[in-house]
Amino acid sequence: MKTTTKPFSLTYVRYPIILESKKSSMMLFNKGKFLAIASLSPIFTVAYSIAHFLSQRELFDFALTVGIFLNECLAQWLKHLIKEERPKSCERVDFCDTHGMPSSHAQLAFFNSAVSVLVLLRRWKHVKKYQCQEGGEKARLDALSASLSLMTVPIAILVGYSRVELGYHTIEQVVAGAAIGLTFGSMWFLVTTRVFARRFSEMVKEEDGNASKSARAGGKKRRSFGKFLRETLNVRDSSLCANPLALSREKVELENFAFPMEDVFKKVD
Repeated sequence: MKTTTKPFSLTYVRYPIILESKKSSMMLFNKGKFLAIASLSPIFTVAYSIAHFLSQRELFDFALTVGIFLNECLAQWLKHLIKEERPKSCERVDFCDTHGMPSSHAQLAFFNSAVSVLVLLRRWKHVKKYQCQEGGEKARLDALSASLSLMTVPIAILVGYSRVELGYHTIEQVVAGAAIGLTFGSMWFLVTTRVFARRFSEMVKEEDGNASKSARAGGKKRRSFGKFLRETLNVRDSSLCANPLALSREKVELENFAFPMEDVFKKVD
């Protein structure tokens, strides 16, 4: 039985170089290499989302990871359904054996951009509303986190441009992927806030003493699972906190100040 090999489409990318002219070749090489890295940036997003959830145990990171998986399934299903060929330029990158409509890279990049910006906007609105209330303390969004969320927009545009420039997709295929990614990302944001976040909040809240016996019985099961998520797995939802990192830092500092460093070093010695 004969076997052959096939590149994995999500991580496979080639870029052009000119062999005749060294100067032109170097310029094209640098541009092509940059676009190749940009084209693969959605893969970095997937790795970052999984790593961030495992390290921080944020509910929204878990929801984003699930959404990324579903978004990719949607892209591959649409490719199989539409069955539109890639442009003729795919021959120079040796990648014509898969369908091109829509661009899954563009779809993933714009999906991540939509979710990231909407989460940031939701947090900003909550912080602004809290500050406007009488007696509300002043709180500022984490500048770095906000900048990273906003940077997903130009990165998504760059991903779409790179897929066309490198010859993997037509403009129409990239635009379609971007539109689907933005739409599905917006829908998934609603699912995350109205299903994931709401259910998690219900599971971790205190028991209502005025509830009926049946309601308390059902609530007890939910709270048991919520306790498992919160205390065993340390899952949390800080999506409405102005600066979750500052809260974590302050908690760590309080813990450290509770134990004088001199005593710690003495115990180690």
